[in-house]
Amino acid sequence: MINAAVTDSKWRFTTKDILTIAVIAAICGVVGAFVVGPWAKFIEGLLGPFGAALDNPFFIFWAILAGLLIPRPGVALVTSLLGCLVEMIAGSLDGSIVMVFGLAQGIGMEAGLALFRYRPSLPAAIVSGALGGVGCAISLLYVFGFVTLPGFSQILLIAALAIGDGVIGGLLAWFIAQAVKRSGAFS
Repeated sequence: MINAAVTDSKWRFTTKDILTIAVIAAICGVVGAFVVGPWAKFIEGLLGPFGAALDNPFFIFWAILAGLLIPRPGVALVTSLLGCLVEMIAGSLDGSIVMVFGLAQGIGMEAGLALFRYRPSLPAAIVSGALGGVGCAISLLYVFGFVTLPGFSQILLIAALAIGDGVIGGLLAWFIAQAVKRSGAFS
C-alpha cells in the first residue's frame, strides 16, 4: 500500500503547482513572443541555424524551471506546450510552428528530468536542457529543411544546440530555481 500512495502522489498536483505552471508558461510565452523571438531572428540571421544555440536556451529554460520547482512527471512537457501556446497567441514571429518546437523540446526536457527520477539537481537541469536542445535541432532539421546540410554540419547543429541549451538554459533554470527556493516560496 505504501508504494501505491507514493505512486499516486507523483501524479497529484496542488492548486499551487497548477498556478505555478500557468504563471511560468504565461511569462514564457509573452517573453518568447516579444523579446526572445526578435533576438532569435537577429542572431540566426547572423549565424544561420547555429545561432539557435544562443537564443533557444531563453525559450526552454522556463519549462526546466517548472520541472525543478515541481518535480513530477509531465511538468516540463506541459509547461513547454502551454508556453508555446501563449507565445503563438501573443503574436509569435514563427506562428503556429512553435507548437512543434514546444512538443519536441518538451519531450527532450521531460526525458532529461526523468533520467534523474525528477530529483531537482544541477545535472538534471543541464541534461534536461541538452535534450531539449536536441529536440530543437531535430525540429530545425526536419521542419525548416536543414536536413539538406551535409551530415557533419547536421551533427554540429545538434551538438551546438545540446551544449548551448544544456549550459545556458540548464544553468539559468537551476540558478533561478535555487533563488525561488531560498525565498521560501517552495520548500
